[in-house]
Amino acid sequence: MINWAGDITIGLGWVYYDGPVGHTEFHQHYAVQICFPFAKALQIETQGQILNAEGILVIGSNISHRLSAPSQTAKILYIDPSLVRNGNEKLGTGGVELLNLPSDQSKALEQALASDPASRTTEFGVELAQLIWPLQSDQAALPTMDPRIERSLEEIDAADDLSVPLEQVARAAGLSMGRFRHLFRAQIGMPLKSYLLWRKLQRAIESLASDNSLTRAAHIAGFADSAHLSRTFKRTFGLSPNDLNKKANVTTRKNTS
Repeated sequence: MINWAGDITIGLGWVYYDGPVGHTEFHQHYAVQICFPFAKALQIETQGQILNAEGILVIGSNISHRLSAPSQTAKILYIDPSLVRNGNEKLGTGGVELLNLPSDQSKALEQALASDPASRTTEFGVELAQLIWPLQSDQAALPTMDPRIERSLEEIDAADDLSVPLEQVARAAGLSMGRFRHLFRAQIGMPLKSYLLWRKLQRAIESLASDNSLTRAAHIAGFADSAHLSRTFKRTFGLSPNDLNKKANVTTRKNTS
């Protein structure tokens, strides 16, 4: 059975998946998970209830759940909680909520979900979240990228394994560490630590999609070893890297400016 072999679009702080899904065991992950309605309802089981995602189902960060309807097609967004902080805080008791959006929001969301994957911007995942929680994302209406932050991003990307000390990145930006932390989050929408993690995961998924081994992907992405990559991957998405089928179509959206 070919599971998790759909279209995967990766951005900074988010991953969007469109395709068949497999059954998972109970797990919890750091990313907020947003399941969008499709032809067949995706069945999500939490500790205490079973939900059919006929509408928009939001699972908050670190909420234990599992997918219990393998082989069905799903549209799922995994997004860093820092990018949807206010929306995440609005989740009901238990951290899981079925949302019913007004018709104008629903229509805009349907159009975004139906878009050609090639046309998706670097902010596609954040834009989807903003259609659910208008102007609640930390990246809403960001100003033009500050050239000092651009220099820091270049410094990070120039590192082979993305293991760049904060002092070095701040120095490249010409800022003190305290000022750099503040400006970086204001510009990028997440702390530097979270940014580096997502960049590492991007590299790992790209490497795996290029048919590299798990060990090779871990090395390229700057993880200590394949076990470290597997733990981090599962912690973020609730999946093992080996669960991604080789037939999955992976697209990366890297730029933040």
